Amino acid sequence: MSLSLPAATADLAQTAAAFAHWRAATPVGARIPEDLWSQAVALAARHGVSKVAATLRLDYAGLKRRLTALTPPPVPTAAPPAFVELVLGGPPASTPGCVLIVSDARGRSLRIEWTASDAHAVAAVACRLWEAAP
Repeated sequence: MSLSLPAATADLAQTAAAFAHWRAATPVGARIPEDLWSQAVALAARHGVSKVAATLRLDYAGLKRRLTALTPPPVPTAAPPAFVELVLGGPPASTPGCVLIVSDARGRSLRIEWTASDAHAVAAVACRLWEAAP
């Protein structure tokens, strides 16, 4: 049996030959021995699951599952922060203008325009002016 391994390394080619020998000497449907699986998993960790699965003619999902089972999940080195402070560099270069229009049932209205970024202060002043109006 001839395997085309253009960019395969020696260890991958050697394992491919071992798989080919095992397949030739074993009836169809037999389980792959654990030592061959171990070699395949070790190669998948070095060369990637896709390349090894294709070269060794293995099930991609099965090989990936075996590799994932051997690889422990990454342990975080530090706990994530409980609070993150966001510091801005100051107000934007051009502060947008705002308009506040207050009107009542009698048709009176009050219009205030400003470019300050403190809307609460302007609203408080408008409410005081409105309450003081006769």
